[in-house]
Amino acid sequence: KKEKQRKLINNMNQKPYIIEKVYVETPVDTDGDGKKDLIAVYLRLPKEVEEGKKVPAIYVANPYMLTCNEDWYVPHNVDCEVKAFPAQDIKEEDICFDYEAYEKKITSTVFEERPTMGCVEHAPIDAEPEFECVCEAYEYFNERGYATVLCGGLGTRDSEGFTLTGSREEVLAFKAVIDWLNGRCRAFTNKTDNIEILASWCTGNVAMTAKSYLGTMCIGVATTGVEGLKTIIPEAAISNWYAYYRTGGLNLPAIGWQGDDLNILAKYCFSRAKDPEDYENIKEAYAKAQDEMIQAQDRATGNYNRFWDERNYLNLVDKIKASVFIVHGINDWNVKTNQCIPFFEALEKQGIPAKMMLHQGEHVYIHTLKGSNMLDIMYRWLEHYLKGGDNGIEKEPAVLVESGSDQSVWMASDTWPPKGWEAETFPISETGDGVIVDDLSSTVYDRSADNLGEWLDELVLNDDAEYKNRMKYIWDPFAEKGTSAHTKEAEENIRISGTVKVSFDAAIDRETAILSAMLVDLGDAKRITAEEIKHPDGTYSFGLEAEASKYKVISRGWINAQNRSCIWKKEEIKPGVSYHYEIDMVPTDHVLDEGHELALILYGIDAQATQRPDTVTTITVDQASIHAIVPIVR
Repeated sequence: KKEKQRKLINNMNQKPYIIEKVYVETPVDTDGDGKKDLIAVYLRLPKEVEEGKKVPAIYVANPYMLTCNEDWYVPHNVDCEVKAFPAQDIKEEDICFDYEAYEKKITSTVFEERPTMGCVEHAPIDAEPEFECVCEAYEYFNERGYATVLCGGLGTRDSEGFTLTGSREEVLAFKAVIDWLNGRCRAFTNKTDNIEILASWCTGNVAMTAKSYLGTMCIGVATTGVEGLKTIIPEAAISNWYAYYRTGGLNLPAIGWQGDDLNILAKYCFSRAKDPEDYENIKEAYAKAQDEMIQAQDRATGNYNRFWDERNYLNLVDKIKASVFIVHGINDWNVKTNQCIPFFEALEKQGIPAKMMLHQGEHVYIHTLKGSNMLDIMYRWLEHYLKGGDNGIEKEPAVLVESGSDQSVWMASDTWPPKGWEAETFPISETGDGVIVDDLSSTVYDRSADNLGEWLDELVLNDDAEYKNRMKYIWDPFAEKGTSAHTKEAEENIRISGTVKVSFDAAIDRETAILSAMLVDLGDAKRITAEEIKHPDGTYSFGLEAEASKYKVISRGWINAQNRSCIWKKEEIKPGVSYHYEIDMVPTDHVLDEGHELALILYGIDAQATQRPDTVTTITVDQASIHAIVPIVR
């Protein structure tokens, strides 16, 4: 049998690797059939394993991998009111998820045991299926002595179980693959014959990497503290699912994806449904699981709760044993920097070896970004943590930030924000009451045209005295400031690095409201775009605007007025009574060029990000109470 397998391996296509497929036994039974769910795993093994050489593994947990249910992706309606609630008596302990008790419950369940009817060392297949969202860079590492392990996970095509996005079950199922690579759990050649297969080719040293949901699973699995996971390289990854789909008690997913929610992503990735015969047997149970998810995610209040606490991996950073190399786009408004920055700060606090690269792109890989040396840095990182290479990568600056003013410049520091930053107060001279009449119908926004760009232009640039949809304040931070710690004349540029915070007192004429804040770079410039310009050497850089634009939104933040004190409960708002509000904007790193100014904008409905109610709300702000802090490096 071994000789037959070897011949099949040798007759495979001329890829720089051997292709195999196994089914890893997970510790969970999410489809309720009384058996531990099996998940399909594809292996790309360097050909030297044929001579008995052991190699480390780069593992990608990818729920998108085996196609998705495009026709099932139906966003929730966001052209609706933000509901007002009576005061809620919810305590912090009520929303805490007990990971230890939950895992004990799962592992103590008695399952029907699969017998082992034999054992082999290889399970070759003729060819891979067509994979989605699998980065080409992994072949680069296959050629350099690394195996690639690709897994769609629970509920994906040819696997068992249900997609329960971000859940502990999903994390533990993906963890099982590392356990198998280290000989701690079983895998089989198929789902019926019970022929066990060993990962005898693996050294036991594993890295997890990839972007977005895939990178998120790197973080989730790392928080289990699984032995053998030596490092993770999460790119544009989520560390807290609540902060991805909610903000401050509001339904607020990725900009450009309004109406998205976790249950929709779970449905979208449930590619097991593409097998009609299989789906027929489990569709009722899956529908029940979907209903439970819809109830638990609680779009009605938008509050943080136990469902979201389960999916907040920041709770478990102290369990991480792997080193971490974070890669994230400063201009990524899909997975925003409010995911990578709290994660990096938590790693620093725990003393976990960590590195971070912040680039000027959006939601993209930067392996071949010109001037970044990303692929080389990643290779040396893996050589050090998976093979013990003494290449000094761990002694290099912990943080690299690509300048938004000059793409050839990467600013290095030992931490983030870099040492030397100061919290400068945005000067506001106005006093008395300022009034925002939050009425989307009075703006240029047309629901049928969905002209969000025009809406944003109007919000930022309209200075007509009759335009009441926001309050706007201007500051020239280059001007000499006699009251500031900085009294020198204009610098060449200023770096805004950190989290912009704004607070104010306001009275609302209704029982609830959306409150938003924005910091804007005002000044004509040809700014970096999301366009990727390919170069003859195979690298790319980001494009520049063909014509100068008048502004760029540096950051923004939002809050449900009823969540003024915390994110897990609503508080009463009495119309006309003034309350104190605080908004932390999304962390940013932005170079403000000389001659530009900053604009602070306070407003209500964000047509690009929040729900879009028809209600007209009047928000009266005590301008003397407005306090905005901008983190600046001069």
